[in-house]
Amino acid sequence: MKTRKRKNQAPRKTMLIVGANEKEALFFSQVRKDARYSNLSVEWAGGESDLEKLISIASRKRSSGKFNEVWLVFSFVDLNVDVETVKSLIPIANKKKVNLCWSNPGINLWYLFHFRGANGLITDSNSIDNAIKKEIPDYKNTAKYLRTEGLDFYQRICVKDNDANRNARAYNEAVENVLGLPAINYIELHLAIIENCGAANFTQNQRTIGM
Repeated sequence: MKTRKRKNQAPRKTMLIVGANEKEALFFSQVRKDARYSNLSVEWAGGESDLEKLISIASRKRSSGKFNEVWLVFSFVDLNVDVETVKSLIPIANKKKVNLCWSNPGINLWYLFHFRGANGLITDSNSIDNAIKKEIPDYKNTAKYLRTEGLDFYQRICVKDNDANRNARAYNEAVENVLGLPAINYIELHLAIIENCGAANFTQNQRTIGM
């Protein structure tokens, strides 16, 4: 009787996303749970608001958890940072093996790109929130929302992830020369998740994994 040969598969890389803000951690926890990414972990940095310290926190979490890859997600408006500050800290992040994922002004810009692009530079976070509310009337730009009414927020927008990537690319091309840095690089994080974790699986019964 012939035995079936097992295919040799390399172990999947483990990935950690550290949210500088609780909103970012909650959103990517929804991504992890709803897409059923077993090798993706998400943590909140706990309220630290200094970007250089956040990079060190993410680096320590990568080492202590023995993760293959770590991403620190942060918003310009939440940390009150500017382009020059971020530019100056990119080499430090690279040295500590921390990938930076930012949005300028905030993570709500990524949400907005799921529904529409932008013709000009957007710097007002409130105007972004108002545009999102036209698509999702109960939306609130708070951590509490993602824990309550918005517990299924990622499920509502995930079908438009490709639109978000396309709109983000177009927006960066339009404003990068003005800002001196891409306004948002969630595209790179999105591609890294797919590379490390595979395609999302929404077909099985959903269960809460938690943060």
